[in-house]
Amino acid sequence: MKYRKKVFWVSMTVSLALLMVIVSGIFAGGVALAVPIAGIGGFTIEADEILIEDFTLFPKVGQTSEKKGVPQVGITMDGVLKNMRLYKDLSMPGGGTFRILITADRDVTTTGLLLDFTNFKADTSFKKLTIKEQASSDYRKKFGMIAPHLRLGNPKINGHYLFADTITLPGMGLKVETISK
Repeated sequence: MKYRKKVFWVSMTVSLALLMVIVSGIFAGGVALAVPIAGIGGFTIEADEILIEDFTLFPKVGQTSEKKGVPQVGITMDGVLKNMRLYKDLSMPGGGTFRILITADRDVTTTGLLLDFTNFKADTSFKKLTIKEQASSDYRKKFGMIAPHLRLGNPKINGHYLFADTITLPGMGLKVETISK
């Protein structure tokens, strides 16, 4: 039993140290975040509302912690996230699951955000949406969407990579919680 406790605490310490490096990078700006999860991989972003400007969507193939060559969607945007929650659920050695949760107590603003994801659900409204398809030997150029304004209500996004030129997280909170034993 002592061996499992030692492995758990070593892995917990390393994981939290890595998380603090990522969080420190967020404050420094220009941060890339790729966090794996079981299955296809990913982290979850939820919010009450996301208001987006300069939205562009394009197909891509990326990798996750679990697989290479996974079909994904990439978006670029500037935006405001209201009541943002970014979390990652991780399995503990010996069973159980814990969650690393990052929140902000006021609106999160970002510019130059690039997000790759495989699953998305939200109440959505666009202004001046353009969907374009064109002949090309490059799959990335065959399909795209652009809109100057986009609103996402209650979005839930399974992301695999996030980069932001700038991001503000006022009143940022970081919490580690057990969600199952």
